[in-house]
Amino acid sequence: MKANEMREMPLLFDFYGGLLSERQRELCESYYNEDLSLSEIAANTGITRQGVRDSLRKAEEILQSAEESLGFLKAWRERQNVVARLEQRLRELGICDEAIGEALAKLRA
Repeated sequence: MKANEMREMPLLFDFYGGLLSERQRELCESYYNEDLSLSEIAANTGITRQGVRDSLRKAEEILQSAEESLGFLKAWRERQNVVARLEQRLRELGICDEAIGEALAKLRA
């Protein structure tokens, strides 16, 4: 897996993790969010290192396929870029007060 795909997996997991089996969610949580190695996960779950890798690979395929079909992550990133540009422009104009900052924070969520 390419480095940029590795960085994207936690986000895809956040968006589409509900599509995975409970076991796949647990493995992804351990690998992407808790930063455990395949060997550590294998020891914790009682399955082989290769079994962990195979399950993660299948989960990654599901997550990537969901993004290709639905595009939620792409849309979220586009919204983040729009909000960042809006915030920058408001600051340039000197009209970014606390209330506007709070509204922009809500848009980023």
